[in-house]
Amino acid sequence: MDLSNSSSTHSALILLIDDTPDNLRLLAKILESKGFKVKKTVSGKMAIQAAQIEPPDLILLDINMPELNGYEVCQQLKLQEKTANIPIIFISALDQTIDKIKAFELGGVDYITKPFQELEVLARVQNQLIIYQQRQLLIAQTQHLQQEIQERQQAQAALQALNKSFEKQIIERTEELQKSLEFEARLKRITDTVRDSLDEGQIWQAAVAELVVGLELDCCYATICNNDLKTCVVAHEYSNNSDIGWGINCIKQVKNWVGFPTKLRTEHCTQFCWYFLNSDNIYERKYAILLCQIFDDQKILGSLWLFKSVTKAFDELEVRLVKQLANQCAIALRQARLYQAAQAQVEELQRLNQLKDDFLCSISHELRNPIANIQSFIQLLETELTSIKQHNHKVSQYLTILYEESEGELQLIQDLLDLQYLNAEFYPLQLTTINLADWIPYTIEVFIIQSQQQHKNLQIQLAPDLPLLTTDISSLSRIVRELVKNACKYTPPGENITVTAHQQDEQLHLCVVNSGVEIPEIELSRIFDKFYRIPNMGHLTAGGTGLGLALVKKLVALLSGSIFVESRTREICFTVVLPLLPHIHEDTVKELDD
Repeated sequence: MDLSNSSSTHSALILLIDDTPDNLRLLAKILESKGFKVKKTVSGKMAIQAAQIEPPDLILLDINMPELNGYEVCQQLKLQEKTANIPIIFISALDQTIDKIKAFELGGVDYITKPFQELEVLARVQNQLIIYQQRQLLIAQTQHLQQEIQERQQAQAALQALNKSFEKQIIERTEELQKSLEFEARLKRITDTVRDSLDEGQIWQAAVAELVVGLELDCCYATICNNDLKTCVVAHEYSNNSDIGWGINCIKQVKNWVGFPTKLRTEHCTQFCWYFLNSDNIYERKYAILLCQIFDDQKILGSLWLFKSVTKAFDELEVRLVKQLANQCAIALRQARLYQAAQAQVEELQRLNQLKDDFLCSISHELRNPIANIQSFIQLLETELTSIKQHNHKVSQYLTILYEESEGELQLIQDLLDLQYLNAEFYPLQLTTINLADWIPYTIEVFIIQSQQQHKNLQIQLAPDLPLLTTDISSLSRIVRELVKNACKYTPPGENITVTAHQQDEQLHLCVVNSGVEIPEIELSRIFDKFYRIPNMGHLTAGGTGLGLALVKKLVALLSGSIFVESRTREICFTVVLPLLPHIHEDTVKELDD
């Protein structure tokens, strides 16, 4: 904090005493620049007179002066009542310790050695002004405090009388607060115990046990009622007494009371005393009973019955604790029932899903075998027709169509089987390290030839620093082939298909881009759905099984990667992002057979 800007010292009056005018002008300039009022004098006698006429807040006093030196001026100022308390800072070229000691002994508060520095002067002046003003304030406060002490002494006698009554009230209130805190802690412990369980029986048992221990009850029971409250059975109990039959007998007697069902419906918590004899009428029992209902959406889930000696009736805190516990029990019971219902639904869904998986797997195999047999007989039929020289172009065309259609159906069944295996997580990975620069051309070689025949330009553009990739070759091959096949299928003649690969952030980005086509934005979100095919748009023709891209997405996820599609102006780009796993063998790359 910049003390020179303090409002309390801003208008302070400072008296400068020095027989050297240059020093006076320099000091005055420094102090006036900071807003201080300055009076100057070159004589000790004139300084004493000026201080008496208008006492300053601070004096800067030079030691070496004619007639009266600084020490003598200081002595005279300290002897006069009007100036005795004004702080004096000595300014001198004398730098000996003995000179400084003498200055402090005569009443000086600080000592500045010439040649002085502006910041030092300002800091020392401001510091002494603050001390002086605080001392003046302290004197005024002391006088004020003395007056207050007298007034307080007069009031102290009256306060002592009040204190005695307050002490008694405080003790009583403290005991109440302490009891309240203990109950709150107990409630938290009990509710935590109740809410930690998702088993309905454990919730009830925990509630009655914690209430007996926490409230020092004789016993506690949990009863479960039906909707019309005509049937009420004791489901859980906890007692500090081995003889708990009397409590159940008491509940039976209360239930037989005519107004009992109405009481249950209308009141959350009821406290009453009950007097009854044992079965042999040998001795009697008198108990205070607290009955608390547990509600869930206005439906009674059950009741808590608390028993204690009639000499220890339930107080307000105990009743509040039991009510709050009942509310927590209702929440816990609701959670338990919801959890049980959710578990049942999950089990049922799992069962239905398993039935669906089993059905798909079975039907796929059942369909695959006849199709394979049809293909075999088509080949046999073609061979027989050729051998007996009855084979003509039309028959050959029909056989070719039959074979292609059966091949398509077989591919659909195979895709269904592959999806089934992926969904069932029964698709083991076999990791191998490959060089993409050699592997990609080999993998899509058949599509390069096919694209040339269809007047399409299929290019491969790989980054020169492409690292080795450790992956499952079977899955990656299926991904690349499906994407390139899809691009070849939907790319018009004369357009380009480009396969690129580069490394980015420890990941491999593999892209298949084809030009001359676009996918409507509304269709992009469904492009990887099973059995979904893009509607006919111009030269785009819907075809295939509709499972290829769904399989690709599953296989990419199996390789811990991700895939996304972008539709740009006359261009579609599929991007596969795969993690670069550590190489299985640092110096070994899988060799591809020609």
